Amino acid sequence: MNRTLALAAAVLVFGLAPALARAGNSSEIAAETARTIQEGKTRVASFWWLPPEYWIATSKEMGLSAEDQAKVAKFFPNYIIVGVIDADVSEKHKPLIAGVAEVVARSKFTRDGEEVQVLREVAPEVADLVPKLVYLLKASMGKLGEGLRLLPMPNISAKGEPILTSTKPGVLGAEYRFTEGGPVHTVTWHAPLTAVAGAKRCPKDGEAMDASWDYCPWHGTKLETAPSK
Repeated sequence: MNRTLALAAAVLVFGLAPALARAGNSSEIAAETARTIQEGKTRVASFWWLPPEYWIATSKEMGLSAEDQAKVAKFFPNYIIVGVIDADVSEKHKPLIAGVAEVVARSKFTRDGEEVQVLREVAPEVADLVPKLVYLLKASMGKLGEGLRLLPMPNISAKGEPILTSTKPGVLGAEYRFTEGGPVHTVTWHAPLTAVAGAKRCPKDGEAMDASWDYCPWHGTKLETAPSK
């Protein structure tokens, strides 16, 4: 990998290691859900699954009013929101960032194996609050943060309940092409998320494990949910 592409990837994926304690602050959730793909020497794209808990945590960290925090808790669980930055770093001092229409055209998302479409519109409350709440994530990326594209998808069942959540078992997948007809790159997120649900522990030695794991890979023992702190 050339130096420019490596630097871009490092900037886009800040702190990939998942938090292994019950956390729930926005930076830990974003760090756990960050994914990066690369193609050739000049193309890099990063993805973040931003579940409702991310937006709820951000609304508190930014000191939004109680009314706005209530709106976040009420309306954001209706959506899956994925953040994407697609950067061409051929010109290392001025990366070319793909627009939202390009990113949508190059993407295919699945929820528990079923395709889910990117929405053109969301509830007014979500549309009004997202620009405020996404500031922290954009700021962490420097200039590349201006290229962050947010892709909302429906996530409500016929019973009016969230389908995919960050606290129960589920899978969110993405396929992405940098160019039409180019190779397909895959990205996957497994729920529950450790930064939201808390780590599991191996009963044999107490080691912390990802929340989405069921068994210890070293001892084969069934993992236990770690007690809340």
